[in-house]
Amino acid sequence: MNALTISHLFSNFQSYQDQYLSILQNAEQYFTPVEDAYIHVWPAARQPLYLGDLLQLWLSDKWIVNTKKAPLINTVLRDKAKPAPEFDRYVFCLQGNLLTGQNAAQAWSIQGSQREAFNLEGLFQFYCIFKSLNRPKPQVKPLPQLI
Repeated sequence: MNALTISHLFSNFQSYQDQYLSILQNAEQYFTPVEDAYIHVWPAARQPLYLGDLLQLWLSDKWIVNTKKAPLINTVLRDKAKPAPEFDRYVFCLQGNLLTGQNAAQAWSIQGSQREAFNLEGLFQFYCIFKSLNRPKPQVKPLPQLI
């Protein structure tokens, strides 16, 4: 299976949004690889992010940030009385070290229609949100019976 590119994903983003629920329910669609999409938080192993992961994170507003303001990853903490800032950067790659605090992220900018790299302070929160995702069970193909 060929991996999606981030630019392709965003050029067809409305279509993926329309198919969101079916993608979440279909393991084959959910686990479509996305090029350069991963999370690597040392000391944990690098983990790829799949189409279904990214859609869950983005469409729930968990991995969308505005780099001009502090990243807001948990909408529960948002003060409903204040207008929400415009979040237009969709994070697809996180890497860092929990001990040193040296963290970096890559995101797709809707306004610029391009990838952007930026430093990130609270990587552990992003990692916890990723780990809380509900994923479909991968379908296991039965082995052929030998007679």
